[in-house]
Amino acid sequence: MASRVLRNCFFNSLCNVSSRQLYVISDEATKTIPDLVSHYEIICSPPSPCDHIQLNPKGVFTNSELRLSDIEVIGFDYDYTLAPYSRALEETIFNMIMERLIETKNYPKVDAYHRIQHETVHQCFRRMDESQIQELYPGKRLFFRRNGVSRRFRQIVDIFELPQLYAWCAVLDCLQTSGYNTHPIIVFEDVNKVTHDLHVQGALHVHITENIENYLVPNPSLGDMLEMLRKQNKQLFVLTNSPFNFIDIGMTRIIGNDWKDYFDVIMCLSRKPKFFESKYRVFRRLSEDNVPSFDAVTQLRKGEIYCEGNIRHLLLFTGWNTNKILYFGDQMYADLAEPVLNLGWHTGAIIRELDEEITLLNSARYQELLFQVNELDFLIREMQKFLPDSTALSFTDQWCAHRKQVRGELRSLHSSQFGSVFRTHLNTTLFYRRLSRFAEIYTSDLTNLTGYHPSHYRFSPIRQNLPHELNSSSLLPAR
Repeated sequence: MASRVLRNCFFNSLCNVSSRQLYVISDEATKTIPDLVSHYEIICSPPSPCDHIQLNPKGVFTNSELRLSDIEVIGFDYDYTLAPYSRALEETIFNMIMERLIETKNYPKVDAYHRIQHETVHQCFRRMDESQIQELYPGKRLFFRRNGVSRRFRQIVDIFELPQLYAWCAVLDCLQTSGYNTHPIIVFEDVNKVTHDLHVQGALHVHITENIENYLVPNPSLGDMLEMLRKQNKQLFVLTNSPFNFIDIGMTRIIGNDWKDYFDVIMCLSRKPKFFESKYRVFRRLSEDNVPSFDAVTQLRKGEIYCEGNIRHLLLFTGWNTNKILYFGDQMYADLAEPVLNLGWHTGAIIRELDEEITLLNSARYQELLFQVNELDFLIREMQKFLPDSTALSFTDQWCAHRKQVRGELRSLHSSQFGSVFRTHLNTTLFYRRLSRFAEIYTSDLTNLTGYHPSHYRFSPIRQNLPHELNSSSLLPAR
């Protein structure tokens, strides 16, 4: 029994706690209020030094089973997938948004912050209290369509939108504190407009290409990874919304002048997600001068560059089996939703935030707090079985307050305002919910695939217990 109890503690806490001599009172045992109080005193004692579980920061994580032997074709988005921009780009986009607001929208010129911050429920940079939240969002629930669109709610789903988010807050905060009676929707729409123009009119692309050394670094490992895939007879393609001259400069910076040799098909200006929905927007071949040809495209040839196009012609001209395609991107709705939901493609997400997340999860302090909050959850559930006993009620209230404090410290380890990108206290975030639905695998960088054999590895998700199911550790025989 003791072995089973310790194993249960291990699996629940993600921390090796055997050296602390902690135990979870077995469901088969007769539990009393003193038993639970004694256990609470143990978990509050200073931890002894112990070995902690270490997650692999270069791991590829699995939402759904995927066998690489089934994959014949692998595709890639460009921005933040093949091209992992430095964080300096976020500050640059923010500054360009602010400059455009002043130049094109006649906004007053004011100082603004230059560091991306993540807030929870707020008005600009001021945290809102419970009564304000209840007034704005009765029931504290938000409703929106699958693409993240809502009349009152905007979901931030990729890194390109972080400077835009910060600009909304910074501009509105500066205007309101300076005495302007400004409606938030005006700022929201103006920031959206200038951000859209930065991308569509090309100013952002021009700035990045003229200062490419500030945003991208050479990465021979990416070329090695692509070569590994080609040696295993995988066909490779690029499908991006960016213009070709932009990705050519970036890919040359990352892996060299011969980068195009790695790919069987290169497609730009694709206008995802419309590329996956349209049947009539035809491909056009780009000339060496980057000018679209008027000649009809009836096949996609290696070494040529194509723009526009649609999914029907891509599959028709290549003969690819839609169920044997794996596509990597960073944007949930533009890159991954349509391919996985309506085309039968396999999908992988590149999530840069995983680096910081896993570094934190590997820390001793985080694992100690995680153990505490899990044990407090257990103790609160068990103590409530004695309600309405006044002693049980007093301990339940005390432990709930302690759990709230531990949860707050866990959140602050991620970000004091926002917490984890991937989970709230007990549930996953909306971002991770979409990630688990639209991406079968995810990782922080494409080159992490190098650690997995491209023709034999099988990605298998970890079984997640449902609330009514037994913990797998409880099924282990006693020793």
